[in-house]
Formats: sequence, structure tokens, C-alpha cells
Amino acid sequence: MASPLDATDQELTLGQPEPASEPEPPADQAALVQDIIDKIVLVIDELSGHPLRPYQTPFARRILEALITEDSAKITALWSRQSGKSETVSDTIAGAAIMLPRLAKLFPDLLGKFKEGLWIGCFAPTDEMSETLFSRITSRLTSERAQEILADPEIDDKLVIRGKLLRLKRCGSIIRKQTAHPKAMIEGQTYHLVVIDEAQAADEKVINKSVGPMLASTAGLMVLTGTPNYVKSAFYAQIQKNRRNSTRRGQKQDHFQVDWKTVAKYVPRYKKFVQGEMDRLGEDSDEFKLSYRLIWLLDKGMLCTSDKFDSLGDTSMRIVQEWHRSPIVVGIDPARKTDSTIVTAVWVNWDYPDEYGQYEHRVLNWLDLQGMDWESQYYRMVEWLSHYNVFAIGIDAGGLGDVVSSRLKVLMPMAQIIDLKSDRTNQTKRWAHMMDLMSKSKVIWPAHAKTRATKVWRNFRQQMEDAELNYQGPHILVAAPDVDAAHDDYVDSLSNALFLTADLTMPEAEMQHTPW
Repeated sequence: MASPLDATDQELTLGQPEPASEPEPPADQAALVQDIIDKIVLVIDELSGHPLRPYQTPFARRILEALITEDSAKITALWSRQSGKSETVSDTIAGAAIMLPRLAKLFPDLLGKFKEGLWIGCFAPTDEMSETLFSRITSRLTSERAQEILADPEIDDKLVIRGKLLRLKRCGSIIRKQTAHPKAMIEGQTYHLVVIDEAQAADEKVINKSVGPMLASTAGLMVLTGTPNYVKSAFYAQIQKNRRNSTRRGQKQDHFQVDWKTVAKYVPRYKKFVQGEMDRLGEDSDEFKLSYRLIWLLDKGMLCTSDKFDSLGDTSMRIVQEWHRSPIVVGIDPARKTDSTIVTAVWVNWDYPDEYGQYEHRVLNWLDLQGMDWESQYYRMVEWLSHYNVFAIGIDAGGLGDVVSSRLKVLMPMAQIIDLKSDRTNQTKRWAHMMDLMSKSKVIWPAHAKTRATKVWRNFRQQMEDAELNYQGPHILVAAPDVDAAHDDYVDSLSNALFLTADLTMPEAEMQHTPW
């Protein structure tokens, strides 16, 4: 069977340049910053009653450094359960809230923005979750040690507790508990430091639209803490960004990861407990991987991980803009509201089914129709498909799908237009078929360097890696995450095309040599 490997590319776009590294502060200022951090760490140790453990210290010092130098960092901490993550954050917050406003009087040029207090917001996906961190901070500031420090003549302060607000009366520092739930109205506050606990479950829109701007006027710091999950999130994306940035020269470490083995070196009781959990749950169980080994189980919660996407891409294959040497299948996902109508052309190696009757599939091209009225879309689809030998077209039945199907049956009488049912049972069959083909590497897409620069390829990748698996009883549903700007049109279109080969009889095709 002939192949499309030697075809050409379409629209190219230039990649974005790498952001520049943060400029290094002068040597004398850098030394001063470290000296200030040393003094605050002494107070932190005094508040807690014991020194920070070796794996806690770098995280705490980086938080303090980012606050002092105003580098507007987004620091991530991926720590195993009960490893002291919340303790480290609460101790650091308590020490900074007491000391930074007082040190601002001594170093007005460096710490002047804290002269009226350090303003901190403690967030979590729900109000109940935010209570965990907030209660630890409250406990730290109301302890006997804290009261002795606050009563010291050089400090001379008093803690005022009013519901969800902690306030140091004289220096002006405040610590407020807030929810990051999508339905909560939380705009309006201004902070120097925002901490988002259990960030793996936080809504990306809330983080970016509601919480992030609270740091704008102060060049503030955001700290995201949590554990792995089954699906990607803003927390996961920031971790990956911090890891990539850490390889650049002069870049600060902004990601801190501590698994159970690291904690076990310093806390014998923790080691004993986790080893018991390992025996009970199994080292390879989902629960142990997520809670203690810090392994993201995206293959169980996502349709396609980044690694899987890369493995299915053929770096020698470009987008194919025309193909008539063998029949292809096409999937169409009609636009709904703000979505795009996506048409996916897929080459099928009809001549060489495997022992299970499955074929190799290669994505040839995508047509993305956005912002175009339906009457124009029909003729654009027909014109685009005229460049291919179309055997069958699969379209979601119901709603717009019925209208599109009826119209294409008139405009393209030579092609089989197949209505695909949209109920859960039939959707499950489609997704199961697609996942099976992907697991056997029988779905391949172009990934040539010039192809990767095209807008359609980047949209395809984004949507494939965003798509989440949702198991509802016996049913498998795949959809984009429930956040703004997330879509699954490319994914649906591909699944429609692939499902055609599960039921269609192989067409008669002329035998030709393949260049693969």
C-alpha cells in the first residue's frame, strides 16, 4: 500500500524564544540577603522548637529569598504525605510575618515593601482543605514559644485572631484563609505571598485569573504544594516548567521534591510507618505511588501522556496535503458554541491487518474551521476533502452532526457518510477502540520538525495531552478538562475516523510499494 510519508507541509509558525534568566544581584546585596535569611531561620527554629530538617531547609530558604528579592517566583513543592511540607510552610510563614516588617526598618531599600506588614493568603481547592495549613499557622503563632517571642521588648507584638484572619497588631502582618473553589468570589485582596495547598486539585482558571493577580502590585510570590494525581493540572504544568528552567544557567531552584525515602533518613518513625504501608498496600499500588513515591499516574487519568504522544509521532513524516493512491477514512467533529469544526484525514494500511484484524493508521492532515458560518464550512470541507481519496466519513450523530451528515451526503455522494451514535455505550466503544490502537502503536501522526511548527499540530498535541479519562461504571468517557480554553475537538475527530475501521469492510485497493 502506498504511503504519504513523502508529502509536504503547510503553514509554518516561529517558536517563541526562551525567557531570559533572572539577573544576579550584586555580591554585597546577595550576601546581605543570605544574612537576613539566616536571622529569620533562627526565629523559625525557635518558634518550632527544633531546627528544620536538611530536606526542609532549602525549601524554606528559597521562600524567604524570593520574598526578599521580589523575583515573582512560582515555587512548587511535591512532597510525600505527612513528610512535613505543611509544617515547613507554616513555620516559614510565621517567622517571616514576625521578622520581615521589623527588618524593613533596618533595610528600607531592600525590605521597604514590608514596612506595613507581610500579607499572606492561604488557599486550597475547598475551604475545608485550606483549614489544614491555616490551623498549623495559628497553632504556631499561639504556642508558648511564639508568645514569648512576641512579648520580647524588641518584638513587642500581639496576635489578633478574627475568624479566617490572623493579624499581628503592631507590625501589620496578616494571614488570611481563603478557598480557591471555582464558584467562590475571591477577587480583591492584595498579598506578598500566596500559598496554594493541595494544588494538584486546584482549578487552573482560579489560580491564573483570580489568585495570580493578587500578587501583581507587590511582585509577590506564589507557592504551590501538593502530591501527584491521575490528571494534569496547573500544579503539574508549573512543576514541569520549574524543572526545565532549573537546567538553565543562573536559574534558581524553584521545584522541591521529597519522596518517602528522603524523609525516612531523618525520621525513623516515618520510615517504620511507610514500610508498613508498603507491605499493606504494595509498593506498586496506585495509593502508594501517589502518596509516597510521587509518581503521577497520568496513564490512568489521561488519554495520552506526553511520552506516549512523542512515541506515536513519526519525526520523518510531514503533513500530507493530497493523497489519491489509496482510500482513507475521515472523522468530523462539528463545532459547538466556541469550539472549532475539526476534520481529520487518516491513511489506513488496508493490505496488512494484524492477527486481530486491526490496521496501522496514520494521520495525514487536519482541517480546523473556526469563526466560519456553516454554509461556508460545508463547501470548505468538500473542497479540502477533494484532495484525498475518501472512502468513508464518520460524524457524531445528534444535534449539528445530523445536519452536517445530511448535507455532506448530498455534496459527496461517492463517499460513505456514517452517523456515529453519541450515547455512552457507543462512545465507550469508540474510546476503547482508539485506546487499544494507541496502546499497540497502530496510530501514528506526523512529527517532522516543520510539522511541529504548524498551528494545527500544536493544537492537536495540546488537546491530546489535555484529554482526561472518566470512568463511569462500565463506560469510558473522554473530554477536555473543565477549564477555559480547553477543547477536545481534535480528539473527537480522530476517534471518529479510527472507529470506522472497526466496523467497515476493507475496500478493494490497488497494491503498491510503500516507501516506509
